[in-house]
Amino acid sequence: MRRALAILAAGLLLAGCSATPTTTVADDGPDPFPDCGAVVADAVGAGVPDVTVPCFHGGESIRLAQIKGAAVVNLWASWCAPCRKELPAFQALAKKTTGQVTVLGVVTKDTRSAAGSLGEDLGLSFPAVFDADGRLSTELVKQRLATAALPVTLFVKDGRVAYVYQGTALDAATLDKLVTEHLGVAA
Repeated sequence: MRRALAILAAGLLLAGCSATPTTTVADDGPDPFPDCGAVVADAVGAGVPDVTVPCFHGGESIRLAQIKGAAVVNLWASWCAPCRKELPAFQALAKKTTGQVTVLGVVTKDTRSAAGSLGEDLGLSFPAVFDADGRLSTELVKQRLATAALPVTLFVKDGRVAYVYQGTALDAATLDKLVTEHLGVAA
């Protein structure tokens, strides 16, 4: 029995985080993320899934199809081990590319308290939205841009998805290389 559980656990780690947490109910908790309203433009892009989600801290909602400029959009959850591993690379990218690249976190199928607590622990300070139902993930699967497993990272340029990364946790060097390659910004 232990061997079967170990094999199952290893399979899940290799496949990414595709399990759904036992609860996805929104709840109160820490909120380290800034307002996300500044990441949207008036125009709607043609290539980004048109999903509207609330800012993590509440208040206004944003249409992801209105993300402006060059952007890196990372779908993550606190219960996803590869997500937790790569979030510091996104924080470093956000600091390095301020004014050149928007880094936006999409908390996916998680609770506000768990995601907020992880965000505080990791010192995350880039904007985030709260997608409790995983609507963006579902839309990406429908458009055959990604599977349902987390993490997923979208590289958005000129209102279009230029590249989708889904696989092992990104480290800072690989993330910087992908930003340069797909967004034309030296990170």
